[in-house]
Amino acid sequence: MRALLSLAALIAGLAFHGAYAQSVAQSESPKEPSKDVRAQADSWFKDCKQGWDAATHMTRRDYERTCLRMAQERVKFMRDWEKTSGDRAKSK
Repeated sequence: MRALLSLAALIAGLAFHGAYAQSVAQSESPKEPSKDVRAQADSWFKDCKQGWDAATHMTRRDYERTCLRMAQERVKFMRDWEKTSGDRAKSK
C-alpha cells in the first residue's frame, strides 16, 4: 500500500512538473505541436523511469511499461485538449 501511494505521489508530481514545463515552453517560443508533444512525452518517460527504486513493488520492466503508458496517455490527453480548445476558440 505504501509503495502504491509513493507511485501515485510520483505520478502526480510528474504531472504538475510536466504541466508547468509545458506552459513555460509554450510561452517562450511557438513550436510545431507534434514535435513539441513528442519531445514532452519523451521527457516525461525519461523522468518517470528515473523514479524507479528497487524497493518498489514493481520490476524495472513493469515500471518502464507503466511510465510508457502514462506518457502515451498524456499525449492523447494533450492532443484531445488542443482539439477541443481550438473548437471553443472558433465558436466564440
